[in-house]
Amino acid sequence: MAYIYYSLAVLLVIFCIYRPFITKLDKAKYSALGGVSFFAPFVIDYNNKAAATASLYNNNANNMTSILNLVQLNSAVATSLTAPPLFSDALVLFMLTAFIVSLCGLLTRWQFPVTFIKPCSSALVSNFVRHGLSISLILLAIIDQYVSRQSASFALTIIGLLWYIAGPYFVRRAKVIAVTSIISTLLGYFVCRTAYTHSSLYAVSVLDCALFVLVVVLSCSTLDYLDTILNTFPHLIQKDKSKQAALQDQSSLSYWIAIIRLVSSMPNESDLHASPIDDLETAIRVLGPASRSWKTMAALFPINLRQDLCLLYAFFRTADDLVDDAPTRKQCEQNLITIRRFLREVFFPKQTTKSYDNLHDLTLPGHINWDHYATLLPNQDVLAIFRNFARISHYLCPRAMSELTDAWEHDLRGEPVKKQKDLLNYAALISGTFGELCTCAIMYKTGRGNWGKLKNNSVRNDYVLSRARATGQCLQLINIARDVVADSLVGRCYVPLQYMPYPSLDMYHILKVARTPLLVGEHTLKSFSIRILGLADQISDKAQKGIDGLPEEVQDSIRAAFEIYMAIGPTLINAPGFPLRAKVSKRQQQWIALRCIYGFRGSVARAVATKFSEAVSVYSRAFARLSNARKAAPRAIASAI
Repeated sequence: MAYIYYSLAVLLVIFCIYRPFITKLDKAKYSALGGVSFFAPFVIDYNNKAAATASLYNNNANNMTSILNLVQLNSAVATSLTAPPLFSDALVLFMLTAFIVSLCGLLTRWQFPVTFIKPCSSALVSNFVRHGLSISLILLAIIDQYVSRQSASFALTIIGLLWYIAGPYFVRRAKVIAVTSIISTLLGYFVCRTAYTHSSLYAVSVLDCALFVLVVVLSCSTLDYLDTILNTFPHLIQKDKSKQAALQDQSSLSYWIAIIRLVSSMPNESDLHASPIDDLETAIRVLGPASRSWKTMAALFPINLRQDLCLLYAFFRTADDLVDDAPTRKQCEQNLITIRRFLREVFFPKQTTKSYDNLHDLTLPGHINWDHYATLLPNQDVLAIFRNFARISHYLCPRAMSELTDAWEHDLRGEPVKKQKDLLNYAALISGTFGELCTCAIMYKTGRGNWGKLKNNSVRNDYVLSRARATGQCLQLINIARDVVADSLVGRCYVPLQYMPYPSLDMYHILKVARTPLLVGEHTLKSFSIRILGLADQISDKAQKGIDGLPEEVQDSIRAAFEIYMAIGPTLINAPGFPLRAKVSKRQQQWIALRCIYGFRGSVARAVATKFSEAVSVYSRAFARLSNARKAAPRAIASAI
């Protein structure tokens, strides 16, 4: 039983680590690969018994002349059919497979799989890697079958088929595949050596163990590869965007039918269009230095959702910079006009609009003239980010985007925020709408349907969206409170005139026009921030309820992002003076993220902390009593003497 305990122990460790990141696709891997591994010992044993029985009867067919020979034959058959611990072996193989799936997912989830697909690479090299090596593996399998190494032959056949599907992808992910395979092989061989001596696993060689591990690892990588192609190039299976929502749920039959159709007509990498991948890499590069909090938050989401949220956030940041940071006010206004025109074309295409070629990129809407926007936008990076937005616009809410442009127009007008309610309205426009857009993306990518349509939409839940707006509004208030000084230095001020002492316009002039916030005094500036943080606290409960309305698989990630941002408030309050831009340390961000995704939050965290404190207190009191007793004993003996 030792090998069962070892397998269970390592599975529990890796499962506890990987549990917050388990996706629907991972669950499918556990079910499919684990199920095959579980039933494999029974199938192999059945085949061995059948072969042994046939061999014994054939060898003794000419010697069946006496009862003695018949008894000897039956005894030999019974001996050969002595059952090894099949259920234990099957259970161990299932646990080892689950361990490999978890380890593979844990090591591969930090990078976008689509960035390892290179349509612009040499077609000759790509075809050789895919077709040439897969054929070589099949030939090796035939040779092994010829020399009666059935297990190696079967494994090489499977590897050859997997290589035909995703060979170039395997090569580019060779490091993580090698690390996963080596760790899993060493563990698997150790577990097999601790099995019963009459177990089939005890006789497994290192080569057989390595081939088994490699089959599982490559199967996981193949499913990741197919999923990312379906996620990035859904038109390969379904060109109608209104029907692509059915392809987002990895637990649905429609998804797996689409995967089968994709495998049956598997394109070469050179047949895929490079633009979606290049544009995604542009978005990643643009967001790189922009936000540490975003990078920490994004790493917690499932990969397919993270990819689209990255595109959405990159557009939000880029459009905001176009309106706020252009060299001249006239150019800022022109950029806003361009953004609004672009959004109208994306969401409300004219029926008479002609179709443009768009370089044969079927992931882009055909009615948009990208050559024209190339002349209006500052550079190719901005154009790439606009293309990214167009690719995901079919499930976003046009009303929310319109409200977002209203917020940018408010920034352009430069009007002061007069009252507290005006500040709340502005925060709702600028980030509340972004929270609604993120919710649309979350619901779509987790298989909850298209929430972007406003009319006759049975899947859209306005209650959840209103709570999502509250979440975005709360985070924007924190952002405004943190950036009072930073905004003033660039000529912006969102502090309500209601907060400023009379005459309020004089202080507003110091902050916005003169851009000398230190003349106001750090104490006064911090008092403004504390009042704004108080507003955020007032709506934080509503924001938390918004998180509770999201799909379970993303709640912990969103809550971690929310609490990371909420931690800015205490950091700002406890800082000496008023920092230019209060930041939560990277270590604290990581701790908050870990605490949230592993469930130690709110009442749970407080309960654990309380119990820990009580345990320490009990231990301290017991230790003190023991120490006092030890000190008192010599004194008592001395006094007795």
